[in-house]
Amino acid sequence: MSAAEFLETRGKPHEARRVAEAEAESAVGRVPENLRQFWMQYGVGYYANRNYWLCTPALFESFFRQILTNVPELNADDLAAFGYSSLGTVNLWHRTGRHFTFSLDVALLMDLTSRSRTDPPSHDLDEIYRAAGVDMPQNAVELFLEARSAPEDIWTILLAATSTDSYKAIYDDSGKALTPQLRRSLGEPSHDEIYFRDRATGGNTADHYQKLKISEAVSRMPDEIYYSFAVEVGGQQQIISRTILTGNVR
Repeated sequence: MSAAEFLETRGKPHEARRVAEAEAESAVGRVPENLRQFWMQYGVGYYANRNYWLCTPALFESFFRQILTNVPELNADDLAAFGYSSLGTVNLWHRTGRHFTFSLDVALLMDLTSRSRTDPPSHDLDEIYRAAGVDMPQNAVELFLEARSAPEDIWTILLAATSTDSYKAIYDDSGKALTPQLRRSLGEPSHDEIYFRDRATGGNTADHYQKLKISEAVSRMPDEIYYSFAVEVGGQQQIISRTILTGNVR
């Protein structure tokens, strides 16, 4: 997907803040150039009824440099935040073209690209082709493996992240749509606020959330985070989870 196609589908960001030249310049080589140009032309603002906000790496820069200090084989300077949800999930772009997320409420770093690139071929590939009305080619598995190794597309990621419908489909522990409840009880979030869940309570219902400034939310990070990534073992995907001690972010 191109920046122009994203713009045609989602439009310009709402309540956009102009990105200063120095701020945009600091992201050179850290995010795709067409995203940087998008910032400079249209600024950063919200989509999906204030449930998703574009940002530049500067918003979370010092936080991730500290919180990800001890993550093995990962240099925090290679990661750049480019957007975040109202529930505190931050999208991160790795300069090599990989996609990570960090969930502020549960301190979880996920390497999403590792999941897509180790996903085994479906056992019912023939049914998938048949449903599409296409005969399955003899090299279907090879085509699948080639496709899963394709570079990440930041505009496809943003298209999914800015879908209004996706936030309507987030439910709490009681099966009720979560974001409408949070709007009623806490009000709309601004560009520097998120709905933050109190981990100590354990539950995931609206009464366990507060509306916090991002600066306050990141100051509440624990002394350890969780790092989840996928590897391929014997042709099958295996999810690895590690607990990582953080730097001092207080």
